[in-house]
Amino acid sequence: MEIKFPDALYCQIMEDLQRPHPFALERIGFVMGRMGTSDGQARFIMLTRYLPMPDDHYLNDPKVGARLGPDAMAAAMQAVYQGRAAKEGIFHIHLHDRRGEPLMSATDRAEIPLLIPGFQAVGPNAAHGIIILSPNHGIGWVWPPRAGEPVQAETLSVIGTPVHVFMKGRVR
Repeated sequence: MEIKFPDALYCQIMEDLQRPHPFALERIGFVMGRMGTSDGQARFIMLTRYLPMPDDHYLNDPKVGARLGPDAMAAAMQAVYQGRAAKEGIFHIHLHDRRGEPLMSATDRAEIPLLIPGFQAVGPNAAHGIIILSPNHGIGWVWPPRAGEPVQAETLSVIGTPVHVFMKGRVR
């Protein structure tokens, strides 16, 4: 499985995720994407549009780097609902602002996957998931339609000039 970003979308996401917030230590966003298939197999996710979260959608929770409130979740669920006809899924995305292959924190592992069943309930025919970026790498997990378990993306590619490819286990 591969996750592909158009260059302009990747730049928009990185710019937003690096903006300072009045109290959160990191930014969170959502990115929409469509699954591409060949031979009936899911092969890649093409990311299509980004949903940045406004400052007032964050909760002031000093126990975590950032926590989104109910308005953010409502916006994400509405985006999934609106993308149902196009089988457009949603991916939670955030930045770990250190170089190298990012890893899920304990909080990421415990909390972010809990969003997926809700996304699947609203958009059952789409793939949904999680993407964590660093300044020079990225990792992702994709839940294909109706899947209970994710598939880890082998690569994240930024399609533009030049093309950037982040491969699982390899840092460029």
